[in-house]
Amino acid sequence: LLLQLIHALCPCDEGIVANVRRLVFADVTRLVFAVRCRFSMVAPALLRVGSKENIVLEAFGVSATVPVSLSVYNYPAKSYQLWQGNVALSSDNNYIAVQSLEISSSLLHLEEKKTEIVQVIAQFGTLHRAEQTIKVSFLSGYIFIQTDKPIYNPGDTVRYRAFVSTPAFQAFNGTITVEIQNPDEITVYATSRTRAHDGIYSDTYALSDMVKEGKWKIVAKFNHLKENLFNSEFEVKKYVLPAFNVTLTPKKSQFSLEDEELAVEVFAKYMYGEQVEGVAYVVFGVERNGEKTRLVHMKQVNNVSNLLETFQNL
Repeated sequence: LLLQLIHALCPCDEGIVANVRRLVFADVTRLVFAVRCRFSMVAPALLRVGSKENIVLEAFGVSATVPVSLSVYNYPAKSYQLWQGNVALSSDNNYIAVQSLEISSSLLHLEEKKTEIVQVIAQFGTLHRAEQTIKVSFLSGYIFIQTDKPIYNPGDTVRYRAFVSTPAFQAFNGTITVEIQNPDEITVYATSRTRAHDGIYSDTYALSDMVKEGKWKIVAKFNHLKENLFNSEFEVKKYVLPAFNVTLTPKKSQFSLEDEELAVEVFAKYMYGEQVEGVAYVVFGVERNGEKTRLVHMKQVNNVSNLLETFQNL
C-alpha cells in the first residue's frame, strides 16, 4: 500500500520508488530478526560489595557470535563506572555465559553507601541493550560469638571466641574489631583490626572484683557499617547461695533415759517457700549446767523434705 501511494505521487520517478522499496524491505528484515531473536540478562536481587556475584547472559535465535559488554554504574547519577567486563555468546557456549563480577568497596564513597543501588547494563552488540537496577549490600561476612559460660561472678575471667566467615560461609582470614561493653554500653576493652586466623579469633577479659553487675556485651565488627556489626551478651552477677531454713521437730518434748529411740521430723524450706530437696546430717548434743557437749553419733537424712526420721541408739 505504501509503495502504491509513492508511485501515485511520483509516477515518473522510478528511483524514488526503488529507494523506498529497499528501505521498507530493510526495516521489515530488522523487524523479523528482532522478533526471532531474544536476549536475556539474569542478575541476583542483591549485589554484595567485595564478593563475587554471577550474571547470566543468554541469546536465543541467533546463529552468529554476539559480543556482550557488561558494565556496572553508580545509580541514579551514573557518573562513573564501578565494573566492566566482556564476554562472547557463540555456538561454542550454546549462546549462554555466566559472567562473574565483583564491586570494590573502595570505588564507593560514603555518601553513595546510603543509596545502596547500582545499575547493571548489558549491551548485546548492536542488537539489544538490557538494564537492571540492583540493591547493594555492604555485608562483609558473619561473626558468631561464643563465651565459655553465660553468667560470671565479679573477678572471673571471660573466655570468648569469634567464628568469622565470608558471606559465602567460608573461613575469613581478614581483620575484625572486638569491643567489650558494660551494662551502660561503655566500651571498657577493645582490640582494633585483629586478625582472625582460619576464621577463628580467641581472647580473654578479666573482670574486676568491683565490676558492675548486669548484662554485658561483646561486639565484633568488620567496619563501622551497621550490617557488619555483631554482638553477644553475657551476664555478670554475684552468685549467692539461696537461703533456707531447717526445722527439727521432736515428736515429744521430753526424752527419757529409758527410751530407745527419738522420732524427729526434719523439714527444710527456702525463704521463698519452696521445699528443699537434698541430704542433711543431724547431730545431737547434751547441755548440762549451761555447757553443751556434742555426741559422737551422726544421722544421715537422705531427703529433708518433710520427713519423719527415727534416731536410735543415741
